[in-house]
Order: sequence, then C-alpha cells, then structure tokens
Amino acid sequence: MTPREIWLRLMRVSSLYGESAISAARQLCSSATLGREDLRACGLSLAQSKHFLSVNQCEIDATLQWLERPNCYLLTAEDPLYPPQLRAIVDFPCALLVCGDPALLSSRQLSVIGSRAHSWYGARWGKLFSEALARYGITITSGLALGIDGIAHRGALEGKGKTVAVLGNGLREIYPRRHQALAEQITNSCGAIISEFPLFTPPLPGNFPRRNRIISGLSAGVLVIEAALKSGSLV
Repeated sequence: MTPREIWLRLMRVSSLYGESAISAARQLCSSATLGREDLRACGLSLAQSKHFLSVNQCEIDATLQWLERPNCYLLTAEDPLYPPQLRAIVDFPCALLVCGDPALLSSRQLSVIGSRAHSWYGARWGKLFSEALARYGITITSGLALGIDGIAHRGALEGKGKTVAVLGNGLREIYPRRHQALAEQITNSCGAIISEFPLFTPPLPGNFPRRNRIISGLSAGVLVIEAALKSGSLV
C-alpha cells in the first residue's frame, strides 16, 4: 500500500484529526505490514482500525484516478502546501482534496458567510463587502451554499479576486448542484474548491459543522453578513 493510499484511507477513519492522525500516518507509511495489530500500535482504536481496513479499494482507486486530472490534488497535513493557519487549529483535518490552486489556501483570507434565506439588504452588503475586499487582494472564503455563500464567491470573482469554497461533501459532485457553474468559474479563475471528506462522500447534515471549522480555520476573521439566531452560519 502506497503512502498516498494510506492517507486516503485515514481520511475515512472517524474522529481522527490533528497530531494523532499525523502520528498514525508516519508510523503506517514506514510499517512493513498493515494488519489490525499494526494499526492498534499506531494509536488507532479497534473501531478505527476496522474502519481503515474496510475502506472500499474501488473508491481508493477511483480517487487515485481523479488525482491524475489537471489541478486535482491531495494535500496531507505534512505537505508543504498545507495551509499553516489551518494546521494551527486543534482538530485540523489530516488531509484535503483540492480542485484548483492549492497555494491559494495559504493566502490572506476572510470568511464571508450567512443565511441561505437572506434579505435584499444582506445580498447587497454581502456582494459589496466581498467585491471590495477581493479588490484589495484578500481571498474570500465561504461554503458554496445557496444564499450569502454564493453571493460572497460571486462578489470576489466580480472584484477580479480569488475565492476558496469549502464543501461539506466529496469533490466528485458539487453541492448544491445549481452552483455547478459557479464552481467552474471559481476553478477557472485560479480559485480553489476543497474538502476534507473522501471523494464520494454525500452532503450529510453532520458534515457541515465540520466544514465550518475549516472555513474559520483558514481565515483571519469571519464576517457574518446575515443570519438567524439558530442559523448554521453561527456554528
């Protein structure tokens, strides 16, 4: 098993983040065997070891093929291009899949987020802020969701700037689907679309709070344009 395959399997292991993930990856990449006892010796729990070994090899092979495409990358936490500001959070992801420019993840970023059910006022200021900040060289980071997220990405593009979209699903499909064209605009404009989730992961509700920690972890600050008191934007 190659180091790249090991990292892809570790991405599928539940509750494995930060330094624990790096330690496990280092030991596994240098191990001659990868049995259950080897995994346990690397710090994985019994459940995590079973999860690692049960990953569908067809999905791993499909992901390796995806990584052969232009501008598609696997950034492990030990990669020089892995963003240092994200590495500074406690539960940083062990690896990221990236479509676009991976170097952009280390640029100066501000998260612009907000409600899907926004008002005209929120739409106006979301666009104005994102466009103006992008013109000053600040990368706008958001979640590609409907509403303020999409407005923020479009504002950055209209300001001739860069934008990063962090997904709560795998990169094989864009979610929501109506933002497929926007996603293509982002990658065609030297932006980036990223995810910590394996390539085929569906957009499950529990994925989005995890995604939000990446959005905030990449950024120097978070600008909430408009959100209800119980909005997911505040998680």
